[in-house]
Amino acid sequence: MADVIPFPGAGTTPAPGPRAEPADLDAMGERYVAYCEARDTPGLERRADILARAVADDVPAWLGEVARLEQLRRELAAELDRIQGGA
Repeated sequence: MADVIPFPGAGTTPAPGPRAEPADLDAMGERYVAYCEARDTPGLERRADILARAVADDVPAWLGEVARLEQLRRELAAELDRIQGGA
């Protein structure tokens, strides 16, 4: 049993209910680029305003992605420390 590698969450049952859909980062990036282009183009103020609202709606998903990546970074740093004999 000593050679078994524990995986956090392995063997647990997922919570009931609908699963959160992952954010479509490509679409979010495309919306932001479209917003920037409309914002910088004279005569497209209305389009820029509409796209600004869409980009603002994407902020929670961006923050969630940043949090997910930060958690992954912490897990990887902890595992690296463990492997190298640190903390």
